[in-house]
Amino acid sequence: MNIAFVSYETSFAPCGGIAAVMGRLPARVQSTSNVETVVITPFHHRVPRMVSLGHSYEGSFGIKTADRTVVFHVHRHDERVPYYFLLPEDRQYFAGLRHPYDVPGGDLVRDALLFGAAIPRALHVIDPGKRWTLLLQDWEAATAVLAMAENPGRSRAFVTLHNSYDCHVSPDQLLAAGINPDACPGGTILQRALPLTELPVFTVSEQFAHDLTEDKLQTHVFAPQLQLTLKPRLIGIDNGPFADVAVDAAPLEAAEAGNYLPLSEWKAHHRQAFLTAVENLKPTADKPVWGDFRSFRQDDSPWFVMAGRDDPRQKGYDVLAHAAEMFLEQGGEARFLFFPMPGDEGIPGLNFLKKMAEKYPESVLAFPFMFREGFMAALRGATYGVMPSLYEPFGMANEFYLNGTPGIGRATGGIMQQIVPMRGIPSFKTPVQRATARWHSPSTPATGLMYREADDLPTEVDDWRGINAGQYSRTGESPNRVEERQHYALFQSMADELLLTLRDGVEIASQQPAVYFSMLTAGISHITQNFSWNRAALDYVRHAVQ
Repeated sequence: MNIAFVSYETSFAPCGGIAAVMGRLPARVQSTSNVETVVITPFHHRVPRMVSLGHSYEGSFGIKTADRTVVFHVHRHDERVPYYFLLPEDRQYFAGLRHPYDVPGGDLVRDALLFGAAIPRALHVIDPGKRWTLLLQDWEAATAVLAMAENPGRSRAFVTLHNSYDCHVSPDQLLAAGINPDACPGGTILQRALPLTELPVFTVSEQFAHDLTEDKLQTHVFAPQLQLTLKPRLIGIDNGPFADVAVDAAPLEAAEAGNYLPLSEWKAHHRQAFLTAVENLKPTADKPVWGDFRSFRQDDSPWFVMAGRDDPRQKGYDVLAHAAEMFLEQGGEARFLFFPMPGDEGIPGLNFLKKMAEKYPESVLAFPFMFREGFMAALRGATYGVMPSLYEPFGMANEFYLNGTPGIGRATGGIMQQIVPMRGIPSFKTPVQRATARWHSPSTPATGLMYREADDLPTEVDDWRGINAGQYSRTGESPNRVEERQHYALFQSMADELLLTLRDGVEIASQQPAVYFSMLTAGISHITQNFSWNRAALDYVRHAVQ
């Protein structure tokens, strides 16, 4: 038997957390199971990093669609496990430029169905006659089981959900990809696919497995159609950390012994490295810098950093922007650094950050492009990393700690497992206590700060629907995302609670340095002791390998 991870994105054509997982988990599964493991993914022929890879030709096959035969070529690239890229001769497919999903919605559905239809033929090219277990990542890869639905001897297949996104698909769309809709009844791809897969359905943290069937955003907005299918089948397997410990051993050991000066100096060095990187940066039209570096105050005020791809339905850039603006309006002293990777709304959709940086040039800088050297220095020099997520399957809080910075996060999903909240401060209210009680006892050393909006808001479900609908301008005009969403009581409550948390964070960092650095050292220990790719691999192998 062989194992194949089937994923629409990888670290060679990244967009979100799936790519980071694909860069780590398959090799660990192979070493843990002693079973040959591969990754199968489309060849996204316009993504520069993928195009530059070396690869070897392995074979070809054709997929009959409604009106043509699409010829695929299989190419292999070797890392710790082999990666097999499926490249169609017709370049209208898999044509995302910035990332794999950077295509019109109809094209993404068409391409995902074609990718699924190609998987059985690709398996035959890779290793003819071999028995396969497939680990299908999200709805885009779950299309593979639809293509195998009529085959009684089909490969065993499991689905891993990195989010709850799904996609309605019509019988005509299935037929166009050569898939028989009668063999996989349902309305959405996951409705059609999950009954054809093995138990359990995986997701990427234990808490997100609960959220998928308990959190109102999931049960009423994103995935109401999946509730009956998911509830008895879900298992959360926590991802491992997405980074190694970057803090030098000597200052970390000194801090653990109660001497925080070397660690403070280490962070100050990286803060200066960020300022130097910005000073040397040459902004361009597609790499703008929002704010005025000459006006940006370079004092000892706390720095709050936020980063990641801008998904307006998930990330929460608008929540932090609104909370930060209230903080600054009320005379708070802190600096806010935003490193958003533009998503489907592009740079214009982030105009609310530009507007804020122009209003508060002494306190706000935003870099809406991949500014890796600046970001890593800023993260390591920052006082806190912030995750105001509307939902969070796993999250990057682990990267904060391993890069020497405590986290602030909304109590949702995997964030709750990665941050142990500080108690006895104004922002630690009953909703946070209730949400995190599953994971952290009062005696567990605090590693960061958490907040949660008020419980039982009468408009909660309607507000989630309104937030998800996104009735704001995406082209830079008013109302922008913050201006539209602040009218929802749910959104305003999130921002109000985050404002309290920002104040608490400033108070701790400025007035209680021993408490601050003890949070950081406890946070690094918490991540390294509780999250492991080897442990994750063992759990996948235990369920999937027979």
